[in-house]
Amino acid sequence: MYRWIQPEKSLYYQAHLVEDLFGDWTLVACWGALDSRRNRMRKTGVASYEEGLKRIRAIDRRRRRHGYRLIQGAPTPLA
Repeated sequence: MYRWIQPEKSLYYQAHLVEDLFGDWTLVACWGALDSRRNRMRKTGVASYEEGLKRIRAIDRRRRRHGYRLIQGAPTPLA
């Protein structure tokens, strides 16, 4: 699981890959305010684990451009 926060605006973004019983991969993304229970979630099917990591790298670039910091990540590097 990857988690980014933007402390100045008290926001977070979180993404992780989930494999179902059939071997299909899903990218689950959640975002919202740190101090609120009103958050959003999106599930997107991806063709493979590698495709999911590619999408997470794109999310990482976009989040960092908007002032977020990666505070939790999987053992594999995003770069």
